[in-house]
Amino acid sequence: MKDTTIQNCDIIRDLLPGYTEHLLSDAGTEAVTDHLAGCKDCEKIYNQMKEELFEEESSSEERRALDGFRKLCRRNRHLKLLLIGVCTLLFCGVLSGFLMLFVIGNPVGTHWIDQVSCTYDEKTDCLTIQGHAQNVNIQKVVWEKDSEEDTLINVLVYETEALPFTSETHDFTLTIPDAKGMDVCLACPKYDRSTIYSWKTDHYELILQMEEAIRKTVSSMDPDKSALSCASGIDLYDGQEGLTFYLDYIVGDGAVWWSWNDTIVTDGDLEPADFEIWVSLKEPHTVHFFDYRTGEWTDDPSIVEERRPEA
Repeated sequence: MKDTTIQNCDIIRDLLPGYTEHLLSDAGTEAVTDHLAGCKDCEKIYNQMKEELFEEESSSEERRALDGFRKLCRRNRHLKLLLIGVCTLLFCGVLSGFLMLFVIGNPVGTHWIDQVSCTYDEKTDCLTIQGHAQNVNIQKVVWEKDSEEDTLINVLVYETEALPFTSETHDFTLTIPDAKGMDVCLACPKYDRSTIYSWKTDHYELILQMEEAIRKTVSSMDPDKSALSCASGIDLYDGQEGLTFYLDYIVGDGAVWWSWNDTIVTDGDLEPADFEIWVSLKEPHTVHFFDYRTGEWTDDPSIVEERRPEA
């Protein structure tokens, strides 16, 4: 049998790395094994190499385990964030639905308002509106000036569901300041309108007095051939409050005119005058004319007959 024993420790120690990692041939492995059995110094070095190799392998396993744990943590974090986002969206949706249903509400169609009464205060120019809606729980009532017509005020009534263990509200009261000369409508919000107050209609006798002041100022005006209509809103002239009137000439043989729902109707033709007439609210009612042609004011009443179109 061939002797594989190696007595030189330096050679054995050079072979130890390969021996530790099982890379030697059978003869080399047998030679190192035989040497380690009889050499304590080389055996000690061999044991140190095995511990270092074990630590390296353990560190590699630990790193792989740590990487896997980190990936799992990242995945869990993403899932948590996703879950939080979904829960937040659901909560916002539920909260939004709750607010719209029980707090904010929706505008009520004008046909749901059963009764409305309006009271105008001549001293403060405030308009107080009282209303009732039998089948609607009223949450709030607001007013706002119309964005297109500066003499129009819209009143919006909002409804909500009544909270559990609470009674419904069917009546409302709203006060609008400085309503002089204004028209007021129930609105939902703008596409559904119902007029509930007109300052001009409420002050019908005053309007008649002012029309009479115009006819006295223009004594030659033929009431059958000249139709006056009053505009909404209060206009100022020289610091005084007044109303503006428009004049339409009635043209046509035997033509007559009449007023229907604040609209002039005639069996002839209407020719609008190219001027407007301003009349002061307070007595004595003073009359002034604004000429569209010149862009200036005048107190000369002859403009009415001078501008009359030929029959």
